[in-house]
Parts: sequence; C-alpha cells; structure tokens
Amino acid sequence: MTDQTAEGAAEVESGAEVCPHFPECGGCTAQDVPYEEQLSRKQLALEDLFKPMWQKAVPVAPSPSIWNYRNRIDLTFGRKHYEEPPPKDFVRETVLGFKREGKWYWTIDITECRIGPVGVENLINAVRAWVRERSLTAYSSKSKDGFLRVLLVREGKRTGERMVVLVTNEGELDAASFVETVQSAWPSTSIQHAIFRGKAEVSAADEIRVLHGKAYITDELLVPNGAGYRKIVLRVSPFGFSQTNSAATEVLYGTIRQWVKESRPRFVYDLYGGSGGIAFSVSDKVDRVVSVESVETASIDGTFNREANDADNVAFFTQSVEEYLRDAISMQHGLLPQSMVVLDPPRAGLHPKAIKRLLLLKPQEIVYVSCKPSVFAKELPLLLPSYDLVDMRAVDLFPHTEHVELLARLHAKE
Repeated sequence: MTDQTAEGAAEVESGAEVCPHFPECGGCTAQDVPYEEQLSRKQLALEDLFKPMWQKAVPVAPSPSIWNYRNRIDLTFGRKHYEEPPPKDFVRETVLGFKREGKWYWTIDITECRIGPVGVENLINAVRAWVRERSLTAYSSKSKDGFLRVLLVREGKRTGERMVVLVTNEGELDAASFVETVQSAWPSTSIQHAIFRGKAEVSAADEIRVLHGKAYITDELLVPNGAGYRKIVLRVSPFGFSQTNSAATEVLYGTIRQWVKESRPRFVYDLYGGSGGIAFSVSDKVDRVVSVESVETASIDGTFNREANDADNVAFFTQSVEEYLRDAISMQHGLLPQSMVVLDPPRAGLHPKAIKRLLLLKPQEIVYVSCKPSVFAKELPLLLPSYDLVDMRAVDLFPHTEHVELLARLHAKE
C-alpha cells in the first residue's frame, strides 16, 4: 500500500469525519469502512463470485489515492424534493448535486465531494449561487421543461488542466457571467456550453460551443514499466470515455503491459479501445495495435493521441466490435497470427455476437477488463471450453464504493 493510501485508510479508521452527504448521496457506499477492509470485502466478493471457475485468490491492488481520486464528476441540476409534496403551483428551488441513494428522481444539494477533484466544492457552490441569482430552473424529465441539466467537471490529474461543461436545454445563456463564475472559483483550461434536447437525464450534447480556452484538455499517464514508467499523453474531450481514477488506471495499464511483455504477441487487438489508453500503453512492445471503437469522437481523439505519442503502429477503426469481428470472418483473413485480444467492454459486457465470433477466430490470448465482474462471470463459462483461465486479479478504481475493476487472462487451449 502506498503512503497516500495508508494515510487515507488511517484517516477513516481514526474516526475522521466522512463526507457530510454520506450515506444519503449515492456516490459512495463505504466511506465509514476502513480502506483495508474495503479491499478485503471486494476480494472475498470476487473469489465467491468466481469460485466455480477459479479456486485461487483474486488479489485487489489498492488505489494509490482514496480521496479526490476522480478526474470526472457529473453533477445534476434538479428541483428540490420535499417529503410532503408542495402545492401544484409551488416553484421548487433548483439544486445541484447527485442522486440520492436508491432514488433516481431525487437530487440532493451537495456542498462538497470528497472523491471529486480537489477544490471542486468552490466551483459547486459558486455555480449554485450563480443559478439562484438568475432564478434559473432545472430541467424536469417529468414535465419536460426547465433549462439546466448537468455540470460536467473533468481534470487532468498530471497536467492540472481543467474542463467545465454546462449542459442545458435550449435557451439563452449568460455566457460571460458563467465563465467569470467558473474562473473565479475553479480556474479552468476549457469552459464549454452544450445543448441537449433529449428527454433522458444524461451527460450528452446535440450542440456544443467553447466559451473559454480549448475544446479539450490533455492528461498524462505514467504506466509502470519495470523500475521506470512509460509516459502516454491523452486528449480528453467533453464526453469521451476515460477511466475516472487516473492513478489506479496506471496500475491497471501497467498490469496489461506486463502481460504483453511476458506473452510477446506480435499484434494486439484493443477492442472497445476508446481513445487508445491501453493501445499506447503497449504499442512499443508489439508490431501493430488495432483499436476498435464504436464512438467516432473517441477514434478522433485516438488519432490525435497517436501523433502525441509517436505511435504510428496504432490503427483506429470506428466500428462496433461485433461488426469488426464479423468482417474479419467474412473476409476470410481472420486475425493476424500471434495475436492478443484485449477486451474492455462497457458495464453491459460483450454483445453475444461478439463472443460467438471471437470464439470462431480464437486468438491465442485474451485479456478481459471488466468494470462489472458479475456480467463477466456469466460470460466466462462461454470462453472456458476453448480457453484456460491463467490469471485473475483486480484494481480498485473505485474506493468507498462496491465497484472494482477486474482483469482476467486467458490462453487458448491446444
């Protein structure tokens, strides 16, 4: 355990105050549990989940930081909830925060977030004051009216660059005063305004414009490489996917890099590759990396990152994984020999067609990165007739929650 992690664990154990919004806020579920015990619970849960298929330990690597570790938070604007419903013509106050635990319709007003970026409480409270001064209303998915939707906050942990995106319904925005509010409370590299016309309460945009600075920020990861590190540079777009715990992601990518060094494949297929974090972590160890990602903006960021990392051997394809594998089969070229496939799917897991086609192509090694181990536990039995499970371990990307990132390594049977 690092000094920072040990210090954080000791802080909880010694009775230091937890976040004032815990446990009401749905963001954290275990702030009152010592960190070492959190890790033990996660390990035991994983070992129990995979017991029929894996009888060995499933070690969980700790997060290097357990407070202020997130590089992104999505704060929701909502209308204040009352235990006793007010009269129909009552104008509910606009609040800014997260959903209450187990209640998607109830946004709680927060003043701080212990796992969010350092200093973000200044931004939260300043924006709330800005909203109330102008009597702005939150969008309601029930009545389909209102203006404010989401305050998206992103941070480059190693570069210090910051991004703030205000997501609204259509309407007039006092952009100058919003920029002034942000810069006075949490000076940012990029400030943007996004318009989303959909009905869902999500972070998304139909239109987006830059109010200040650039359309993106950059961050760096120092991926463990023996006694040293491999530095990779990544562009971060407003709605692009990246792991939310940068320090623990370095541990995660370092594990994958070590497995690549041990197996020495010539080619790596990075499926669900995003903007290339895994691809660039291993690109110097193989002849070629093929990154497949269905989100076009992620592939665009990946192309930028390829130049920034001087990695000409990384190719990006904007296509669903199941379609890419279908084409590999139909064109009869299959996957290149001596290949490793890295799978890092969303929480829903692999598309059934992707599993079926992967088994037909049968790469010699698969590395599976799962952010929802219970889904992988249902998929693993489909792979085991053709593959041996040779390693399983986890990295705690989500301290103070029940979530954990799982890594599994599979070798094709002879």
